[in-house]
Amino acid sequence: MRRNSLAIVLVAALAQACSCDNVPQDAVTSCEQAPPVPTAVRTDILFVIDDSTSMNGEQYLLRDALAAFIDQLVASPVQLEFQVGVTTTSVEDFGGGESYGSGTPYPDGIVLAVDPAGIDLADFNTWGDFFWTNTPGAPDPGFYGPRILRWDSATLVDDFKTNVLVGTNGTGREQPLEAMRLALSTQIATGSENEGFLRPGARLAVVFITDEDDCSGPQDASITSSADCRAEKTASPSLLTPVSDYADFLNGTIGGELRDPVVAIIGGLAPGTLVPSCSGSWCSDKSCSTATDKADRFLSLLGGLPAERTLKASVCDATFGATLTSIACALVPQDVPLDSEPADWRMMAVALKAGSTTIPCAVTEAGSADEATADVVLHPASGGQPAYLHFQNACRLDCGLRIEISLICAG
Repeated sequence: MRRNSLAIVLVAALAQACSCDNVPQDAVTSCEQAPPVPTAVRTDILFVIDDSTSMNGEQYLLRDALAAFIDQLVASPVQLEFQVGVTTTSVEDFGGGESYGSGTPYPDGIVLAVDPAGIDLADFNTWGDFFWTNTPGAPDPGFYGPRILRWDSATLVDDFKTNVLVGTNGTGREQPLEAMRLALSTQIATGSENEGFLRPGARLAVVFITDEDDCSGPQDASITSSADCRAEKTASPSLLTPVSDYADFLNGTIGGELRDPVVAIIGGLAPGTLVPSCSGSWCSDKSCSTATDKADRFLSLLGGLPAERTLKASVCDATFGATLTSIACALVPQDVPLDSEPADWRMMAVALKAGSTTIPCAVTEAGSADEATADVVLHPASGGQPAYLHFQNACRLDCGLRIEISLICAG
């Protein structure tokens, strides 16, 4: 399967079967309707990558795992029309600096494109040359290039691999949480540089990759180093922006809609996924000498979000492949829109296929007495929105599954 085809893996067959003993007396018995087919789900994914001096190894690991990440998105049991954007943790430097040494401004949450010309993978000093211009009369002033990467782009993987090489010239005051908020608020406004990244009706995912904890907060003369950032994490009152502000942002309306985002952190945690913290101030894996701080503020953020929408992993892991696969699987939606609504939901059969195994799903309609215990709940079309199936219990969707929908003809 080509990565840019996103052909959905779906079997939808019209079963010509007479189950007269089990058909409700008032059932629709016409055999003319074709089974409903799941339609694509929009998904927008923001990567916030640390571009401080110690991050070259981690950026390379991320780049190395991206093809598998895209493959997993393409193989979702529900077609995902996804977009990917990359920004950095650089918002403002200690002392108030707002630009890289080259004169390019810090992105402040703007999604970026990296110029591939001149990149030598063996020399991280060649990374992070962003497409940016302030030349008067330029056709696209500011940040430009392939910044918002679509699922159907023939160059998706290559562009993505290039854009994560954001370099190591960013500020040592990493502000990933503020960069995330700016990317999804100020910068998505009409006329701003992220316009079009967050689409109406799209699901949202945010992935943070950093070897330091978050130091988001207003400029203050007393915060001059990473050590000051660590001290402010536990200071009372703290000069940093409360993590609860960012949790409230993610739990609230983003771009005018409730998004229920999936949030993942690859950060200062002990190696191995789902480990709550490092021992002391350093990751226990000393081969990862750059993970200089525990991800306390990130863990606090995840604690303010529903657990089923959060993932965490270690920046000290030898590969990010398993982590990115887990993130891709977490993006499989449980609400699946349909191209049509069955005339009678009682005549619809739904199953999941896992290899040669078939998992039958008990179907009901929203509002039914058995809604909580059924495996699939049909929500009728309403308010201009199409009908959709909600998968739960024994039929919760995950990677490696296929959806089968059929209509039983009782005529």
